[in-house]
Formats: sequence, structure tokens, C-alpha cells
Amino acid sequence: MRPVRALAVPVLALAGALLTAALSGCASATPPGVSVQQSPSPSGPSFQTRASELASGWLGSPLQQAWEAGYVPLEETTHEPAGVFHSGADKAAYEAGQFRVTVPLPYGPATQTVRFDHGATRTLPALGADQALHTGSLGHCPTASCPTWLTVTAVRATSERVRTSRGEATVPAWAFRIQGYQGEFVYAAVKPEAYLGLAPGQEPTPPAVLPGYQGASLISVSGDGRTLTLGAATGCGKLPPSGLVYETKDVVVIGATDKPAPTTPGTVCAADEHLVRLQVHLGDVLDGRTVLDVATGHPEAALG
Repeated sequence: MRPVRALAVPVLALAGALLTAALSGCASATPPGVSVQQSPSPSGPSFQTRASELASGWLGSPLQQAWEAGYVPLEETTHEPAGVFHSGADKAAYEAGQFRVTVPLPYGPATQTVRFDHGATRTLPALGADQALHTGSLGHCPTASCPTWLTVTAVRATSERVRTSRGEATVPAWAFRIQGYQGEFVYAAVKPEAYLGLAPGQEPTPPAVLPGYQGASLISVSGDGRTLTLGAATGCGKLPPSGLVYETKDVVVIGATDKPAPTTPGTVCAADEHLVRLQVHLGDVLDGRTVLDVATGHPEAALG
């Protein structure tokens, strides 16, 4: 038996599980070699159909190629010192990219190399220090006004450790000192690769909404590789969700039910939507198969 590959989850993946799914399609028979688990439901086959479409479209797709051979971070690549910010005005200035620079900002090399722990490398166009410093800038003030500016007093080339779709990697970075703050503000010196096959500025088309289902995040994989723990949304006015899973030899697609609970007229629900953990059991060990979220079609990876 081959070992189960340990994966890592993006920082924002759990938040994504709070969005209800968009699914489409009609009933179809389960193809040979495919295992499906789902709670009994009149519209149950719709999960199967959507999952089948995702599984069949994964192999050879630009998404698969970038996920398996590119540089796709699974966590933030910008790191601030502990305890930031001193004030709301400083935070707003930071988000707006309002920096006064008192030292020369180096351009650095034209390319930088990401080095993965398993030995592979990925050479990409580099970000100069000024570009990196403004990577996360909104380009405008997030509040009514931004009267404060942050003063950059030093910059140096460094590196940082990043969890990626290909495992842990060492990534070139720039470290900045900002007046009044202890510690450094660290920014990656390369951009993550766009792995959705979209032109810059293009947004993915959301799937068609089908009531009754939602996406799920992958929280963990059991030691024997046969049980997945998922995160799904629930709250007032919803029935407890059930985990859903669809398997092929190459892909595992996950999701959850999203059903309204019977309520009496006039019931008022607080905005208490939250994540719950669910478990689904696989017919075979995960064994390196890619896990896809049925709502987005994007790969999921377990925390840790």
C-alpha cells in the first residue's frame, strides 16, 4: 500500500466552506469504478452528476497542471510583526499602500527560484522590492480618509517558508522595517501562479445554484487514508448537514447537504452561521488522489 500524501489547506479555505454550493445537472448512472456516498434525497443525483463532471474534467486541465507542477501557495505569503497595528489609521495606511520610503528599494534579479523540499524548483518572474511592498495594496483608502503614512526605514533580501500545493517550499522574499514597529514586514518576491486558466482580472464563472447542496473544506485525513473530516456550514434555519463524497481512481469530490429546517411563521434567526465537522468514509485509501470541492471545482488539501 502506498503512503497517504499529507496535504495542506489554504488559509481562507474554511471561510470558503461557508458559501453554499452551486451545482447543476440531472440524474445519471454511476460509471464503472466510481463510488458515491450521499444522504437519501430526491435531488441527490445532482451532487453525483456535478461531481462526475468535475472528476472527468480534472485530468489534463490547466488547474491540475498548475496545482501539481506550479507554485500555488496554500497560505498567506505576507507576514507582519506580532501585535500590528498601533492604530486604525496605521492599518488603513498599510492597506492603502501609503508608504514613505527613506532608503533605496532594490529591484533584485529578473527571476527568482522557489525551492520545494522534495527537490524540485520553479523559476518565476521576480517582484522588485517596491512591487512586493505594494502587492496587497487596495490602491485606495479603505476608510473615509487615510491621513497617516508609514515610513519604510530598511529593506533586505531574505526568504520565507510557505506551504504550497506541492508541499513545503523556500520562497525568496523582501523584509522591510517600518518606523515605530518592532520586527519585519515580509513579502514574497514572486507572485503565486494563476492556476485557474484565466486572464488577469478575469473572475471565474460561478456554478449554477442548486438548493440542497454546499461545498466543503477538507480538514484532515485519517491515518489509514480512508476517512476524511470535512468542514461545512450550518446555522439557524438549517438542518444539520451530511457529508457527501464521490470517488474515482484519480479524484475524490467532497460536499455536504444544505437543507432548510422547518420553522414556525415569524421565526427570526440570528446571523449565527458557523462551521461543523463531518466525516465521510472512502471505499479505498486516499493514496495521493486529488480532493476537489464540489462547489468550486478547486483542489482541497488537509490542514497540517
